[in-house]
Amino acid sequence: MSRGRRPINGNVTARPILPASARHQAATHLVGLGLYREAQDLLSIDQPEDAELGMLSSLLAGDPRTAAKFLGRRMMSSTARHGEVDLVRGCVALVSGHGEALDTTRQVLERMEPTSLDWAIFAVSAAPHNLRVAADAAASVTHSAGPAVLAVLAAARAAQGDAHGAHQVLDSARWTGVGDDPTQRTIDLLKTHGHESAVPELEAAHWQRRPLGESLSRRMDRWRRRRNERDLRCRCATTPTWAGEGSRYYVNWHLELLEHGETQGWRILFCAETGIRYLDQAVIPVSVRIGAFSEPIGSELE
Repeated sequence: MSRGRRPINGNVTARPILPASARHQAATHLVGLGLYREAQDLLSIDQPEDAELGMLSSLLAGDPRTAAKFLGRRMMSSTARHGEVDLVRGCVALVSGHGEALDTTRQVLERMEPTSLDWAIFAVSAAPHNLRVAADAAASVTHSAGPAVLAVLAAARAAQGDAHGAHQVLDSARWTGVGDDPTQRTIDLLKTHGHESAVPELEAAHWQRRPLGESLSRRMDRWRRRRNERDLRCRCATTPTWAGEGSRYYVNWHLELLEHGETQGWRILFCAETGIRYLDQAVIPVSVRIGAFSEPIGSELE
């Protein structure tokens, strides 16, 4: 246990209420890691401000029913952007298996002033129906929407015979074993569209010999990662997420437990040096930043 850490009081049953900014920050990080359902669970259909991220995480999780509920909340609060309702309705239909909604949904997107998240939900929703159209949309995503979007880009390249390019896209995800596996998602898309022959080529690209400089660079990266896993110097200010088993040493020995924070497997940890807090789930394992606070620890939970 790290210095000053106290065990959680087993009699505490009150659920801590995270402010909206903390919920949204945590959910955004979880989406980026491919933990779509975990992001979805942090959000509430009863909170209008959660609706946009709720629709995104639900559609990426393949849960059109919940996405439709978040859309209903957004409509009730009159905060939907121009075209957003029709776009999300179309994506809900696509995720539900209705490929005939593809063209009309794409037309809605083209008439909008789409955000990066709009492109992301359309790309992932359209991918099982038309990989080329989905990849065109995915290319317009400028903010991380998790492995699902990268898988669309990788599958499109592999389907066109560019296995090395597909592998480069997947390699950029730096998957830690936590959340959605971009490679498996890519393989599933290739099989869905009848490109099974591209799968062995994609796997071969992973193992093919690389130039000496690139190989040495990768070895150095692995060495630095192993060294950093045991480095307890504070890196919280520059690290929004800690994911994978390799992060547990730092999380367990550098961060402190906020006593009233554990609920449904989640707990709130904080860095004594910076005041930054993380929402942590040891079972996954993942810790995602929920901000730096100036008030005393625990004040908003009392």
